[in-house]
Amino acid sequence: MSDLQTIRERIYKEEKIQDVLEALGCWGISTEQGGKLFVAGLPDGDNERSVQVKNTPSLTSNIRSKGISGSIFDVISYILYEAKSEDDKKACLSKSKFWLCNKLNYLEYIDGFYKLTKEKEKPQPNRWLHKLQKNRNKEDGITDENEILPESVLDQYGNIPYLGWYNEGLSLRTQKLFGVGIDVRSERVTFPVHNKSGQLIGVKGRYIGNDPVVNDKYKYLYIQPCNKSIEFYNLHRALPHIKRLKEAIVVEGGKTTWYLTQWGFKNCISIEGDSMSDEQIRILKNLGIGIKFVFAYDKDKDAKFIVNEVSRLTGRLRYGIYDKDNLLSDKDSPTDKGYDVWTSLYENKFKINR
Repeated sequence: MSDLQTIRERIYKEEKIQDVLEALGCWGISTEQGGKLFVAGLPDGDNERSVQVKNTPSLTSNIRSKGISGSIFDVISYILYEAKSEDDKKACLSKSKFWLCNKLNYLEYIDGFYKLTKEKEKPQPNRWLHKLQKNRNKEDGITDENEILPESVLDQYGNIPYLGWYNEGLSLRTQKLFGVGIDVRSERVTFPVHNKSGQLIGVKGRYIGNDPVVNDKYKYLYIQPCNKSIEFYNLHRALPHIKRLKEAIVVEGGKTTWYLTQWGFKNCISIEGDSMSDEQIRILKNLGIGIKFVFAYDKDKDAKFIVNEVSRLTGRLRYGIYDKDNLLSDKDSPTDKGYDVWTSLYENKFKINR
């Protein structure tokens, strides 16, 4: 049974239809047909029977005056997000689910933590053997792989573009491409992290709440942790473009790859930090001898840092981007000042011979 149906049945059993309608701002809430039908007026409407919800496990619902029919989620999508067409309702379904679960405190349907804590840990009789193998791998220089997560992990976050990033210039299309969502419980905008094969290995979140301490010290956190030092963010998308162009653009943060992709520079990958691990160096080398590497670090990294960092990648053609004309400010990434500044920086990249 899907979460949506489970939620509907729970609302029915716990008699919370009225609570939902009240939270939506509906007025004149009442029942008809011996309690089998809830009716109410739209928040901005004048018909007290416009909204109708059947008091059954399926919560079949409609808004008569607007031609909306379906389930309680469709009513929510219309009232909160003005979703009218089937496509609009599908696009808003995740947001409506988040809103509903948050209002009713059904947090287990939007946060994987609650599900995990309800499950009993399965016995692992060979745990000692796995630990021994892990230690041997370290001794032999073999890197452990990140655990592959089921794609269903992302259901709790949805694919919901963030208005703040849209206002900064990150298009809805780009945000949907990179799976931007939201974690209601931690007040973070989320995005999935994949390995080079495109398999889900983690979820990262950017804090958007009002706590200045959290915003300063824990702006970005992994909600679903993974070992970032053995991966490059966005490599699975960028790889065919890297192979075609014979060039890889290496940046510090995932968001920078979003802007570059939006601007047509799809051969970009992110360290998810400011210094490459030995494993990441190995990954770059394995991309091929004919690949040119362009390192585009943030403003706070000077030319000496870039040269020292990049010199670890031996036997490859390497370029660096350095803001010698002060087009950026403070800790800006190379894309923070827009397309024109980025292209100027890119066109004036310098070759690293060390």
